[in-house]
Amino acid sequence: MFKQFDWVTIPAGVFWMGTDVATDTVAAQFAWAQQVEQPQHQVYLPDYRISRYPVTNAQWGVFLAQTDYTWADHDKLWLSGIPEGKEQHPVVWVTWQDAMAFCRWAGVSLPTDAEWEKAARGTDKRLYPWGNQAPDASLANFANQVGDTTAVTHYPAGKSPYGVFDMAGNTWEWISTVWGTDKDNPEFTLPYQVDDGRESLEDSQILRMVRAGGWKYDATLIRCAYRDWNKPQTRGSGLGFRVVMR
Repeated sequence: MFKQFDWVTIPAGVFWMGTDVATDTVAAQFAWAQQVEQPQHQVYLPDYRISRYPVTNAQWGVFLAQTDYTWADHDKLWLSGIPEGKEQHPVVWVTWQDAMAFCRWAGVSLPTDAEWEKAARGTDKRLYPWGNQAPDASLANFANQVGDTTAVTHYPAGKSPYGVFDMAGNTWEWISTVWGTDKDNPEFTLPYQVDDGRESLEDSQILRMVRAGGWKYDATLIRCAYRDWNKPQTRGSGLGFRVVMR
């Protein structure tokens, strides 16, 4: 198993998942949030470990060096190796299938929808990883303020209550959970149920969920409860992932 992860243990217990539009005035303005983030409800999770940071370019480089994995964007983006000065930036331009291949090699998994959200917000219903304060440039990389990804250690003031970094902004993060076949209507809504098929890994072509927003996107999309989708074969300049160990 690949050893180079800084693990954070998330203790067993319940947390509040989803949005209460009576208290989240940002979400209350958007029909999308009301459609996919409600109802707010309690979810019990056993303990697990999550990587403190998204998977970095340096870690992705080890994966590529130790396997014969064919990464479609290698020659376009990494013709001369890891981009200079970006060793500790999150790897981007990776598909869901790419992320899954890394997980198989490293002996880890992508987080579930619930695992990701608990690690991001803790148990006190906070709106953002750092609390309820509106985002600003000291807390997260969003709204194209920087124009690129930043090092995964760049925003210590924006870490979650468990000490997990970059759970808001910098990159969207692939998670394991199925969205469905209709981008406008998630097949699996809240309340979250781990055993209802939403965590099936069998269909590598079905839409999968993404979390965290990214460096290009505005503050409404970097709330802890924000849920969205992407095609599993999609690549993007703000699309990466982190991992868990159960």
